[in-house]
Amino acid sequence: MLAVSKLHSSANAWCALVCILLLSGASNITYAQTATKITMEKSIKLSIEINAPIEKVWSSWLTPEGTSKFFAPGCLIDPKPLGQYDIYFMPDAPAGQRGAEGNYIMAMQDKRMLSFTWDAPPQFPEIRKHRTLVVLRFNKLSENKTQISLHQTGWGEGKEWDEVYNYFIEAWGSVVLPFLKYSLEVKPVDWSDFPKNLPQGLKPALNLNAGK
Repeated sequence: MLAVSKLHSSANAWCALVCILLLSGASNITYAQTATKITMEKSIKLSIEINAPIEKVWSSWLTPEGTSKFFAPGCLIDPKPLGQYDIYFMPDAPAGQRGAEGNYIMAMQDKRMLSFTWDAPPQFPEIRKHRTLVVLRFNKLSENKTQISLHQTGWGEGKEWDEVYNYFIEAWGSVVLPFLKYSLEVKPVDWSDFPKNLPQGLKPALNLNAGK
């Protein structure tokens, strides 16, 4: 009984203390509220619709025959997770100056998603040491119509990073994706006498960040 009495007494004491603090200690209790600034991840987001079966759009990214029709005249592609994914815009140039080099496929789901690392072009030597991530998603709209979206992320901060970011908005949006559409709807890109024979006046891909 003594132990129970002491327990009740202790509980009552705690209740009384809490009441006192709530009634008279509001000014003595400080509730700290930390405001956290949420920074949205910088990314390139583009989309384009192509009048071609999803199988052809998919294989265009993963075979030498496919990439040579729209992306670049040369490549080194091992189509599996962690397989090499190099695209050579100037195949005869010295190593390190040929184009996108030292890149790897990170993940792939057949005719649904392809992701790979990507480096900056040689004119940005410091940023070229780093890698961003490109994610492609494929959506079958009909038997002969496919939507492809491109998402590039992993950007650093600073003037040179911003220059590379702006460079790739144009490179993907006004060149690569429109060239892909052209190659599947009209004819393969002609890399001879570069850049004289490249297609001109193509409609750019939809920039999903526009207006934000």
